[in-house]
Amino acid sequence: MKKFIVPVTDTKIALEELLKIIRLADDPDDEDYRQVARMFQEARGCALPKFVYGLAGIEEKGEDYVIAEGHKLVSPLVRRNLDQVNRIVPYVVTCGAELEQWSLRFSDPLEHYWADEIKKLYLVKCAAVLRRRAQVQYFPARDMSHMSPGSLAEWPITAQKSLFALIGDVTRDIGVSLTESCLMIPSKSISGFFFSSKVHFDNCRFCPLLKCPNRQAPYEKEASQHQIEEHAGLIR
Repeated sequence: MKKFIVPVTDTKIALEELLKIIRLADDPDDEDYRQVARMFQEARGCALPKFVYGLAGIEEKGEDYVIAEGHKLVSPLVRRNLDQVNRIVPYVVTCGAELEQWSLRFSDPLEHYWADEIKKLYLVKCAAVLRRRAQVQYFPARDMSHMSPGSLAEWPITAQKSLFALIGDVTRDIGVSLTESCLMIPSKSISGFFFSSKVHFDNCRFCPLLKCPNRQAPYEKEASQHQIEEHAGLIR
């Protein structure tokens, strides 16, 4: 799979954005404000969020799986969503190992929270750059749906292994690795794939993790399970 590795050097994040998220007043006389401002400037000096992505062709479709570039993605929901699809755009986005290393300095619970929110901000900005780039490059005039492993039980987090294998050496490319339980390090990283569909699919609609930094649509609790089963082909 041909892939692109993109560091994002101009994230244009303002301190005011962070203050709004952590609900802290813009008051230079406040001790917490001064500490957050210091941390924000430190993070800005070392942050290098980045992403890797590429185009993968679908080579085979089975009852509950697809094979893309020789790698098997097992899930009835994935299979159903890709029924009329011949290519996907897998990706991994991260706040960067640089920010992750910087954040390890903070053991105080409040400072740890602030550092976490700073990392999340960089991740969100970087993910937005990826979405715009993928839309222009691969889906300029079409729907761009997306799926992420671990967001739904129908495509569990263990599917990270297949996705990472499809993309290639993600650790070498952008410094993201998987733990034994398939969590990503740095923790402020996201993964998945984009695809085009006649019926738009966004797993954010069905995912109850309300504070996810990659949320693109509101959670629809009442309709969730029925619609997931319908997409997966479990309801005929």
